[in-house]
Amino acid sequence: MSARPVLGSLVAVAALVAMAAACTGDDKPPAQLIDGTPAERPSAVTLEGIAEDQIATMVDAVVARRVAPATRAAQCLRRARDHAAVGPVVARIGVNGESVTFRASSGQSLIACDRAAGAIEGREVWCGIAVGRLEHERLQDPRLDLAGCRTAAADPVAFAWIEPGRATRYVTVGQPGFTEVYRVASGLPVRVTTTSDIEQEGSRASFRITEHDRDGRLLRAYTLDARVAG
Repeated sequence: MSARPVLGSLVAVAALVAMAAACTGDDKPPAQLIDGTPAERPSAVTLEGIAEDQIATMVDAVVARRVAPATRAAQCLRRARDHAAVGPVVARIGVNGESVTFRASSGQSLIACDRAAGAIEGREVWCGIAVGRLEHERLQDPRLDLAGCRTAAADPVAFAWIEPGRATRYVTVGQPGFTEVYRVASGLPVRVTTTSDIEQEGSRASFRITEHDRDGRLLRAYTLDARVAG
């Protein structure tokens, strides 16, 4: 099953070597995730064609009605209270970003709360809220978010949804010096981040993606070029 283009082009690459070439030899993989958890290499499977150091992101999925009050997921549901959640609520923690994704009870929208490490005014946890349109349960827009999300060093962080193929169990994003690995969860699109290939003036960002099956076999490799929706 081929990757489906969404608001921006998915440009297939001929080899994963091109992804590795984009990283410089001076870049080193991070020691921890955004919440301070030590960064670890995925050990469940070997991902075909990934030569760079790999960092496993964390993921947790809870049915909306069972979300614990003190969690980030609960904070997101309160922040996005205009969109009642239904089904699984998926929380992800990565190197430069944290997100929560859920479907709205209307069945027409996918919601995400995005968080980066940079300081945010007031007591607001989230640097961005994304609302994606669903048609026949398919996402129509990756909902690029980069306006207010920054690292602790004030570098911009871009968030976008990847809608993986049916056989995909792992999604990776090429980062400077390492590859970030996301596990597909609960059938929802995967909210990913990047701090490279961002054009703030053009409100666009590129994500270097691979998708792998449950055994780690490479299914597809492409670049998602996303723009902020007008």
